Amino acid sequence: MDYSLMIGSVIVFVENRLGERLDYRELEAEIGFSAVHIRQVFARHTGMPLVRYVRCRQIAHAAFDLIHTKEKTLDIGAKYGFPNPDSFTRAFRRVTGMTPQEFRSRPCAVGRIKLCAGVYGVGIIEEQESGIREPAANC
Repeated sequence: MDYSLMIGSVIVFVENRLGERLDYRELEAEIGFSAVHIRQVFARHTGMPLVRYVRCRQIAHAAFDLIHTKEKTLDIGAKYGFPNPDSFTRAFRRVTGMTPQEFRSRPCAVGRIKLCAGVYGVGIIEEQESGIREPAANC
């Protein structure tokens, strides 16, 4: 069975709710499958658990805000659902390799990346030695 439509729908669902806690009942209602099935299919076809994907998308949007706004780091973390500054810093370092403060002081490129067919979003972009820019590999 081709699950590309389901994966795309999940990606759009997540992208539209990054500042909120993921509500699996709402996801089930919108996608039409159980949350367990959605998580299994998502992980099998993307190679990444849904919860990790959501965290990576939150960090990508937080990185964009760090570079393009003057909001406090604490406020940006709270905006994307991190309960305290320590959890935001740990998650940010896990994804980017640096703290939010380090990222803001020497920003990486943050731009538009393809999330799935027809859906683009904010992403952290790494420049390769060849000069080619592509989405960060750890998300």
